[in-house]
Amino acid sequence: MPVSTEIGIGLIAAVGIGNLAISVALLRCHFYTPLQKLAQSAVVWLIPILGAVGIWAFLRAQYKWEKYDTRAFPERTQKGVAIEVSNAIHDGFGGGAEGGGGSD
Repeated sequence: MPVSTEIGIGLIAAVGIGNLAISVALLRCHFYTPLQKLAQSAVVWLIPILGAVGIWAFLRAQYKWEKYDTRAFPERTQKGVAIEVSNAIHDGFGGGAEGGGGSD
């Protein structure tokens, strides 16, 4: 088998594994309705590299929601409780608010 064929098969396999990983993360996410999950999964598979990168970035932004908290001056105790709830939800997936799950 020529080297170019092996490289092509490797790239296709890498894209497939990446798409599968993003699809699983998307299905495990509790932020979306089943219809939204279906639509985003379609984007991942129909636009292989760009779709997966875009949905991945969107998922990561959702997991770091307290970083982009738009509430005007929340009470310290409210924000503390919200962050703890977020950590409890996302630690099972490895995307907790503080540590675990990627770089900033």
